[in-house]
Amino acid sequence: MNKKIIFPILGVALLSGSLLGYQPPVQADAPNTVNINVSQDVKLDQKLMQQAQDKLKELTGNTYTLIEGTAMKGFMSFKRENFKDDIITYKENGKLDNIGIKINYEDLNGGKYQTKLKETWEALFPGETPKYVSISESIYYEGTISSNAMQNKQIYMQENGNVYGVNYAPDDAPASVQNKAAQVFSKLTDGKVKQGAKLDRIYVSDGKPNVYQYKYKSKTMDVIFAIEEQTLELFQADVYHSDGKSVDSYEEFQKRENEKSAKIKKLTLDTLMKSAMRDAKNMLDLDLEGYKGARGTNAWDEDYMTFTKEGAPSVTARFNKDGSFSSFIIDKYNQSIDFYGMTIQGPPNEEVKLLID
Repeated sequence: MNKKIIFPILGVALLSGSLLGYQPPVQADAPNTVNINVSQDVKLDQKLMQQAQDKLKELTGNTYTLIEGTAMKGFMSFKRENFKDDIITYKENGKLDNIGIKINYEDLNGGKYQTKLKETWEALFPGETPKYVSISESIYYEGTISSNAMQNKQIYMQENGNVYGVNYAPDDAPASVQNKAAQVFSKLTDGKVKQGAKLDRIYVSDGKPNVYQYKYKSKTMDVIFAIEEQTLELFQADVYHSDGKSVDSYEEFQKRENEKSAKIKKLTLDTLMKSAMRDAKNMLDLDLEGYKGARGTNAWDEDYMTFTKEGAPSVTARFNKDGSFSSFIIDKYNQSIDFYGMTIQGPPNEEVKLLID
C-alpha cells in the first residue's frame, strides 16, 4: 500500500459542510413596500450572483449559469444550473458564507486547485490521477477533497499546509488488528449490533506505523475507531447516537442549537474533567491523569475540549450537552482521522456514497 507523504501547500483545508435552512415567505403591509423590496432584492440578487460567478471562475476556471438555491434567512443561495447538490451562499451584506461544489477533474479549466491537485496525486499516489473533486470555501475553511476513478483512494488538503492521502484498504487487516477491532466494536456498541453487521475499514498511512480506521453506521448509531497495527493502540473512539428525528426548518434547527448551547455553557470545567477521565478510560482505555483540559472558546467548538500533558500526545474530545463524552482522538504522529473519512467523492450529481450502509 502507498505510504502517505506530507508536504506544505499553503491556504488549503478540509471541506466544511453547511446546513441550508428554510425562510418563510415575507408578508408585506402595503403594495408600495412590496415594490420597493422586490426592486432592491433584484439588484442584490444580480450583484451577489455576479460575485458567485466570479468566485466559481476563480476556483474552477469556468463560468457557470446560476439559479436560485434553497432559501435561508439573511442569506442568498445559488446553484449551478444542472448541479443539484451545490452549496453557494452569500450573506445579504455581500460577504461569502459558504461554497461547496463537486466537479470532475477533467472539467477544471485552470482555476485555483487544478495544478496543486495534479502535483499532489503524483506525489502521494504515483500512477493515479484525480477523477472527482469537491471544492469548498467558507468563513471557516477552504480547500479540496478528491478521489480517483476507482474511489478507493482519496486526498485531503489542509489549511495548515499539510496534505494527506487515504487508501481505502482492499484487503483484510492483519489478524491481530481484526481481533482487536472485534473487541473494540463490541465494547463501544455494548454488544447491541444488528445481526450480520460488518465493519468497513480504511488504511490510513503516514509514513509511521500503519493505522486502520473502522466505521459502522446504522439508523441509530455511528461508530468510528482507529487502531495502530504494531502496538494495537486505540487512537480514536467516536460513538454518536441518533434519535432519528429530522429538522424541518432553519428556525427549528436554531432552537435546538440554542437549547444545546445553553446547557453546554452551564457545564463546569471540573464536571467535564471528571466525565472525561471516566469516559476516556471506558472508550479508549486512556488514562487522563495529569492532563490539563481546555474548552473550546468559539461558537463552533464550544462542545470540544483539548487535553495536554508534557511528554504525551494531545487529545481532542467532544462532549454532549449532559457532560458525557462521545469522541476522543489521540493526536499522535499528526494523524488526521475525522468525520470526512466516512464518505468518498463521486460524480458531481451522484448522492454521497457512504462506505457502509
